[in-house]
Amino acid sequence: MCIKSMLIFALRRAQVKAFVRQIADFSSQVDSFNAVWQDAVKSIPFYADWKQRYSLPDSVASIAELSKWPVLEKTDLILHSDKLIRKDVKKYFESVTGGATGEPLHFRTMPGESDAVSLNKWIGWARMGIYPDSRCFLLWGHRHFYGQGAKSNLKFAWRQFKDWATNNLRMDATNLSQSALRKDVKVLIRFRPECIVAYSASLLALVRSCNEYKERCQALGVKAVICTAGPLTKSEREEIGEYFNAPVGMEYGSMECGVMAYQTTMTGGRYKVFDSTHLLHKGESDMDGRSQILVTTLTPRYMPLIRYRIGDYMEDVDLREDGSVCGFSEVSGRTGDLVDLGNGVRFHGYSLMVCAEENPKIIAYQLRVNKSIGKIKFVAQTLSALTGSEKSHICKHAADVASIDPALIEVVETDELVKAKSGKIKLVVIEE
Repeated sequence: MCIKSMLIFALRRAQVKAFVRQIADFSSQVDSFNAVWQDAVKSIPFYADWKQRYSLPDSVASIAELSKWPVLEKTDLILHSDKLIRKDVKKYFESVTGGATGEPLHFRTMPGESDAVSLNKWIGWARMGIYPDSRCFLLWGHRHFYGQGAKSNLKFAWRQFKDWATNNLRMDATNLSQSALRKDVKVLIRFRPECIVAYSASLLALVRSCNEYKERCQALGVKAVICTAGPLTKSEREEIGEYFNAPVGMEYGSMECGVMAYQTTMTGGRYKVFDSTHLLHKGESDMDGRSQILVTTLTPRYMPLIRYRIGDYMEDVDLREDGSVCGFSEVSGRTGDLVDLGNGVRFHGYSLMVCAEENPKIIAYQLRVNKSIGKIKFVAQTLSALTGSEKSHICKHAADVASIDPALIEVVETDELVKAKSGKIKLVVIEE
């Protein structure tokens, strides 16, 4: 335990040093943006072309000026990946987004670039009373994150050692079978964590699958539950909070952008943007009045992002005088989750969350869309078989939410949902 204490002390010391360095290097958003932009134009051919193509200035005098700048799409980066290679950075790491929708984005990161952004996570955790040496149970990731073969075994072993050294215990978040979830909750109870960090959908599935362990989980003394990698409705957060008798916070971030905002009891239940590392703007609004999120990164990176349409939506937005976003109430959806059946029938996949939310038998769901015949399957992974009445209710409610004919929706049960490479459940699957 002496070795473990020393390792935790070293981690805390590194975090404090990084925090002090970040404060010492603090600059205004305008200065930070100009530094990022000038570096991007100088070092990355893609941005040099972007600047010329749109006649963009060398710098801005106000963040408000960015509202007139073009929007960067993920497809721009995928199609021009050869122009994203920097000649001034020799050591880098290859990364790839692994979300449940859209085409994966391959990108590079350089040593040290995650330091400032990773502090966002610790600030968010600290708001809920969680620190680097807190005992943390993670329902996070899965084994094949580490590749295949002997080298992957070494990577996985190193990950396990680091988890042990920092008081963490990590379980596979992608196996949502009832037997796996019951095993997970038994491990969680034996571990007696102070904090739980989990994929949103995975933890909700555990809570709904393991009701017989609810009282034991309530008695563990968990200080906080932090969910990420997908949205939860207010009632779902309350359901998880009641199960563990603990406040539930939401982390908002992505592989390519890092942690951007946190929603906790300390922030009044609203997402607060980490504005020293990220600049957020409102993009186009959808048919429900939600605004797409545009992200600009403000810290040194191999691949800086300028007004990048990440694909998520935000609701009830707080704006500064310069037009940037400082907070919002909810984050949801992905533009890739928009279902279009033709003939004017369009709706967002996440709008059907309410159908799953109302039935505790459903632990996870996805939509399988067949555009050729104009039908949708609401595919549910359940604790027990749905009755005919329950299926009819889901069809009717889904039809009401999406404003379509109930005859176009079919409810189907399954033991396994289609997953992305990352292990996350795909919300919308297009079937031929």
